Amino acid sequence: MKDLFIIDAHAHTGFPNIFFSPEIDAQAMLRRMDQLQVNYSINLCSMRTLHGYQSIELEKAQQEFEESGGRIFYCGFYDPRRWEEDIEILKKAVSQAGFKGIKIHPSFNNTPADDEGYDPVWKIASDFDIPIVAHTWSVSSYNPSQVLSTPEKFEKYVKKYPGVRFVLGHSGGRGTGRFEAIRMVNEYENVYMDFGGDIYCYQYFENMERQVPENKILFGTDYPWMDLRSHLTRVFLADISTSFKRKILRDNALEVYKLEG
Repeated sequence: MKDLFIIDAHAHTGFPNIFFSPEIDAQAMLRRMDQLQVNYSINLCSMRTLHGYQSIELEKAQQEFEESGGRIFYCGFYDPRRWEEDIEILKKAVSQAGFKGIKIHPSFNNTPADDEGYDPVWKIASDFDIPIVAHTWSVSSYNPSQVLSTPEKFEKYVKKYPGVRFVLGHSGGRGTGRFEAIRMVNEYENVYMDFGGDIYCYQYFENMERQVPENKILFGTDYPWMDLRSHLTRVFLADISTSFKRKILRDNALEVYKLEG
């Protein structure tokens, strides 16, 4: 495989905020992408975006998209606590060439995923035919806010907006969250999952090949929180079919984010 091929559908640029990372900017991401044959990355959001600096960060993300030669796409962000401001920003951003979706994070925003405050973002995603990717996880004793983002809480809007392509970021995490994610990607045509983050379960992909449709799982890393090489190795060494690996590493992201191959 000599040409750039892989799509990282769950990445970030910017300082992670809670720990040191030597690779936080678009230039570092591009170097790593070239090294590992990653063609495109989807920059879901930066920490500054989460803290309310969306307009500035979207301008920066569009600049990074252009300077990368169209290889680092990006998503907008929606916080239901400032819904009017974010909706106006997103309506302007959808016309930008690098804009490919919307990220939501109920745990960070302290608002459960089934709250009425999320309806405006699902509507705008439906109106403009763009995907939503959400932080999802299992109930956690050491991180109580994760209960706001368990996969089944998104089901209300998955049913209401069946035309919106919806990605369960982190595949529901571990334990019951993952079981719920698996159920949802099997039950709903518009639901997908990515495995970005620190999810290193034994025979993860071997089990996924048996449990989910091959077009429903996307490669993601959570870079720079996690090293791309660790997740690539997991896929390359997994005892799964070549066609499933291709779907995971490239084809499914092309479909969800409507990218050109």
